[in-house]
Amino acid sequence: MSTLTVPMPEEDLAFLRAYSQAQGISAEALLARQARSLREQLQRPVHPEVQAASGIIPANVAGEEAHRTHLAAKHS
Repeated sequence: MSTLTVPMPEEDLAFLRAYSQAQGISAEALLARQARSLREQLQRPVHPEVQAASGIIPANVAGEEAHRTHLAAKHS
């Protein structure tokens, strides 16, 4: 296992220690769990509905130009 030193404000460190103690684990174990959870979350495929919604504006649309044209027409 590797070691990492992470500088952080005392206030954040105090929170981390108090929170991890309330969870019954060490601060190091809490950080390791969070890192593992983030890695696993980023490796999961995006849900198909989210993927579909992310492409609402087709890639071939010049969004900034369309917006400028809209604003010019709206304020003229």
